Amino acid sequence: MKRRRARSSGVRNPVRNAVLFGLITVVSIVLVLLGVADMRETNRTGSPLLALGLFPALLCPIFFIHYLSKIRVFRDMHSGRSAIARWTFPAEQFNRFCEEEERIPVASIATNFYKPPHIIPAEGVEVIFSDDGVLIGGGYFPLSTTGVRRLQSVRYINSNPPSIEFGTVIRTMVRTSSATTNTYRTAETLRVPVSTDATKEAGEVVHRYQAIIDRL
Repeated sequence: MKRRRARSSGVRNPVRNAVLFGLITVVSIVLVLLGVADMRETNRTGSPLLALGLFPALLCPIFFIHYLSKIRVFRDMHSGRSAIARWTFPAEQFNRFCEEEERIPVASIATNFYKPPHIIPAEGVEVIFSDDGVLIGGGYFPLSTTGVRRLQSVRYINSNPPSIEFGTVIRTMVRTSSATTNTYRTAETLRVPVSTDATKEAGEVVHRYQAIIDRL
């Protein structure tokens, strides 16, 4: 039986998440320091405080830096500084888009990595493109030809409603022995809904990203 393919609503709320993980990082580092001090005072080889703080002290800074780096990305896209195209997808059209997406088998490679919200805003869903990614209803999806998740294809789908489809590949290296590793490739599809009055802008986005891919 094929597995259900992963879906995501994108990177969201970078300011809130950066603050959250920053605070957790500070607290966990304090716990580690208190745990080390406790071990020195009691001559024990371990401490509950150290055990409690060590894992988040190692992990949370990674998330803090990740969300911190996205704050400027969101700000520049919303302000228009880095935006190359934007449109608002009306709620009625977005409902049709979701209905079409639901017809795709959950294990199919064509399954959209973008996971629509359960409740569609009455004012519609805003889509903003930059040269490095897309914001769909406040969720950010990077579109890069480098890194772990790499953009490999783009095309315009003249459906009802239309959409832009991006093909990406995730490369994962797994060590199989002390001397060998295997590289696994996982293909993903990201479809971005296009408002019917923004087909010209969508075409420009496709041409722009195709030019980026062709430079590889």
